[in-house]
Amino acid sequence: MGGTALAQGKLFALREAIAKIEGRPLAAGLEPEPDAGCAEVDAAGGSAGAEEASGLESVLPEGFPIGAMIELRGAQLRNAGAVSGFGLGLCLACLPAQPEKRILWIGESFVAREAGLPHAAGLTDYGCRPGELVYAMPRRVEEALWLADAALSCGAFAAVMLEVNGNPRGFGLTESRRLSLKARSTGGFLLLVRQGGEEEASSASLRLRIEPAPAAARILSDGTMLGGSIGNSVFRLVPEKSRLGASRELTLEWNKDDRLFYPATFAHTGQHRPERSAYPGALVSQAFDRSAGASPLGTVVAFDRAS
Repeated sequence: MGGTALAQGKLFALREAIAKIEGRPLAAGLEPEPDAGCAEVDAAGGSAGAEEASGLESVLPEGFPIGAMIELRGAQLRNAGAVSGFGLGLCLACLPAQPEKRILWIGESFVAREAGLPHAAGLTDYGCRPGELVYAMPRRVEEALWLADAALSCGAFAAVMLEVNGNPRGFGLTESRRLSLKARSTGGFLLLVRQGGEEEASSASLRLRIEPAPAAARILSDGTMLGGSIGNSVFRLVPEKSRLGASRELTLEWNKDDRLFYPATFAHTGQHRPERSAYPGALVSQAFDRSAGASPLGTVVAFDRAS
């Protein structure tokens, strides 16, 4: 870990020197922000310079990205809620640094029909305050791309979350490159949420596959667990593309009160959650009330041709 931290320090120093030579602000790349909420995710109160990164700092070691594009991918459409939930939490976690701005969520009509629309009561329970989120649903992917470009250009939003269904024909590497350059030139943050799609070439600096993970029970005021209840949302992150070499899987828990992601652990034990499926049980029930095997074949008789 020490060698990795030293290499990352040299990389940032080199980027800083190049930015000074070119006369441009460092915000055009990945700038470390020690005061940003997303950088402090250690449940024990540790900093990003700890020996072993256990939260988002392991995939974002240089701090929250400014002027960059990140892609979140869900392998199956049934995980749309988990992918959108993690993306919204990531946007909310960086919002305190720009309290006067809002978050723009550009939804997709097919995903909305399959997974549902954002609900005001659910957003409030998730930690999103009234007036912080603007939701839009263009009819075509071309209109969604235009809206994302315009939102990045106006600078009125702290984050823009663009949702696409699968791998649409109108959104390829060219369009991804155009949005990435727009985010870099304006210093904005673009979060591409790909629901039920396959991996494809992209200009995103980081791509994460998001999966739902089992949640623990709710913690009562006396520190005990409320049996049979469901606690905070838990997400499993699998880095698929990273310019900084992040390849470690993470399991993070969203805290709606702090509006931060913490390493998912059992309360007061310090042990990680066991790895198990978020969908327990067999997909197909076991067969019953049937014969043990196929019946034996009868005697095979060779008949002469009739003609």
